[in-house]
Amino acid sequence: MMNVWHEKIQKQKNKPFNIIVSSVEEGFPDHWHKEIEIVYIMEGSMEIGLGNQVYVMQPRDLLFIGSCDIHRYYANPLGCAKIIVQLDHSVFDGYSDYVFGRRFAEQHLTPAGSLHAEFERSMRGIYEEWTERTAGYELAVKAKLNELLAAMIRRLPMLPYSADEKTKRLEQLERLDNVFKYIESSYDTEITLKSAADICGFSVYYFSRFFKEATGSSFVDYVHAYRTEAAMFLLRSEASFSITDIAYRTGFNSIETFNRVFKKMNGFTPSAFRSKI
Repeated sequence: MMNVWHEKIQKQKNKPFNIIVSSVEEGFPDHWHKEIEIVYIMEGSMEIGLGNQVYVMQPRDLLFIGSCDIHRYYANPLGCAKIIVQLDHSVFDGYSDYVFGRRFAEQHLTPAGSLHAEFERSMRGIYEEWTERTAGYELAVKAKLNELLAAMIRRLPMLPYSADEKTKRLEQLERLDNVFKYIESSYDTEITLKSAADICGFSVYYFSRFFKEATGSSFVDYVHAYRTEAAMFLLRSEASFSITDIAYRTGFNSIETFNRVFKKMNGFTPSAFRSKI
């Protein structure tokens, strides 16, 4: 089972960036990674949770997700055509500390905004070169990517983190990482709010507030999302398992709860999901 909390980006060899082109959206629970992530919507729509805010992304919208920002993708059964560009420290060369030492002051760009056109041009150029793959496309992608990086440095509003903010941010991620390692190893058994609070050394009340402020999700909702993601993996990969088997293997205490939570998270039932595979 993958670690859905701290996503480890698998980049192509010797490339400090990753490009993902996708037309489906099955959803992805709260996670974080060190790379900056830029999402551009081509067709359809989707919702992206970023901290405690949910952005409703429409065609041509852009979203800039900072390094270590907690974010999630909500499922959209109708699909969503998009390109995602993930950027490592090294791609910025000498500007790395400048970019990664700041947070984006303006993260959601729409066609109505003054900054939108320049970034859209670069993202569409990357998309076209990446999908058409005509001779020399690798060089063209690098050129478009450099245009994008320069525009980020010159044009995208950023605010520096204070020393206290950096310390608090690292402490928060360390505590949360311990909690989600616990969920990752125990999602198929009983998981309680108190056991998670104990890992952080917090009271149940304080932990609930801490978790909600950090992720924008309640602890129970996150556990449900993780178990649902695990169930989707089994529905795709284990045709011999019945839906009831999968419900109990992923920590749901009844088939009724499993069906209700799965439909709430994805918009369709486990049976409907399996029929689409």
